[in-house]
Amino acid sequence: MKTSIYILFLSLFFVFGCSSDKTQTTAAEETPHDDNIELSLAQFKAGNFKIEKADSTEFAERFKATGMIDVPPENRAEVSSFFSGFVSETHLLIGDVVQKGDLLIQLTNPDFIQQQQTFVENYNQLKYLESEYQRKQNLYKDQVVSEKVFQKAKSEFLSLSAKVKGQRRTLELMNVNVNSIINGNFSEKINIYAPISGKISKVNVSKGMHIQPSTMMMEILDTDHIHLELNVFEKDILKVHIGDTLEFKIPEMSTQTFKAFVRLVGAEINTNRSVRVHAHPVSESNNFSVGMFVEAYFKNNPQTQLSLPASAFVEADNTLKVLRLKEETPEAYKFEFIDVENLSEQKNRRALKSEKPIKNTDQFLTQGVFDIVEK
Repeated sequence: MKTSIYILFLSLFFVFGCSSDKTQTTAAEETPHDDNIELSLAQFKAGNFKIEKADSTEFAERFKATGMIDVPPENRAEVSSFFSGFVSETHLLIGDVVQKGDLLIQLTNPDFIQQQQTFVENYNQLKYLESEYQRKQNLYKDQVVSEKVFQKAKSEFLSLSAKVKGQRRTLELMNVNVNSIINGNFSEKINIYAPISGKISKVNVSKGMHIQPSTMMMEILDTDHIHLELNVFEKDILKVHIGDTLEFKIPEMSTQTFKAFVRLVGAEINTNRSVRVHAHPVSESNNFSVGMFVEAYFKNNPQTQLSLPASAFVEADNTLKVLRLKEETPEAYKFEFIDVENLSEQKNRRALKSEKPIKNTDQFLTQGVFDIVEK
C-alpha cells in the first residue's frame, strides 16, 4: 500500500514539474520585441546600410488642379475678310511663322473693280461739285444768286463728299492703294495681311474656295506670351491668392516640373464647381504648345520641419517607426526604435515628428530599415 502511494506521488510531481517548465517556455516566447537593434560592423557593410542626419525641409498641404496652356486674347487672331470672293492665292500651312503685315491670302471678285470704278467717278464728280459750291458761295455773298441756289450746291457737295469718304474707307479695308486707283489702276484682287506675328495654327481655306464675309480663314497664335488656364475646385479656391507660386507639368510630355505664379483668380464658379485661375510661367523660354494638358500643384500653409528620406520609415506593430543611432562602437552600431507620426510623403521625404525629443544632431538609419524589421 505504501509502495502505491509513493508511485502516485512521484507521478504527480513529474506532471506538475513538466507543466511548470512548459509555462516558463511559453512566457519566454511571448516576451515583447526589444526596441533596440544592434548591427555589427561586418553586418552594416554587407547589408549596404546608410546613416544620415535629419534635414530641414519645407512641407505644405498640396492640392492639385488641371487645365491647359493658352495665350491671351491679344495674342490670338482669327483671320477673316469683310468681303466675299474666291481664294486665288494661299501658300501657308499650319506651323508656318508669319510676321505682322505678311501676305496671307488673296481674294478675287469682279465686284471689286466696280467698287473702285464707282469711287473714282464720285471722286472726280466731287471736284466739280466743290468748285461749284465755292463759286456759288461767292455769288451768294455778292447777292448775285439766291440762298436756295447756294444751299442746293452746298447740299450736293456735302452729300457726295460723305459718300466719297465712305467709299475711300471701304477701299482701305480692302487693303488697296487708293492713290493708285485714282490714277486708273484697278484690280479684281484684294490682299489679306497678318494682323499679328506668330504661328499659323489653323487653315480653313484652299485655292478656288468661295469665302463669305466674316468666315474664319486662318488662325494665328503668338506663343511668346503663353499662360496657364487652370480649374481649381471651390473647396480649394480660398487657398489660392494672386502672387502665389505653383508647380506644373505636362504629363504627356515628361515628368519635368516648371514654376509659375498666379496672375488672376476668377470671380465665378463654373458648371463643374471650379473657378478659373490664370497663371504665368516663371520662364517663357520652354517650347510649350497651346492646348497642352497641364497638371498643377499648389502649396498651402508651408512649414519647415525636420525630415528623413521615405526609406527611413517602416511600419511595425501598426505604428510608423524610425531607427535612431543610439551608440556607435568600433565593433557595432546600436539603434533604437522611435514611434513617429504618419505624415504624408512629399518629394520622397517625410516629416520627422515624434513624442520623443529629436535633435538636429541625431542620426538615423535611412537605408535597409525594411530588411531589419522583416528579419
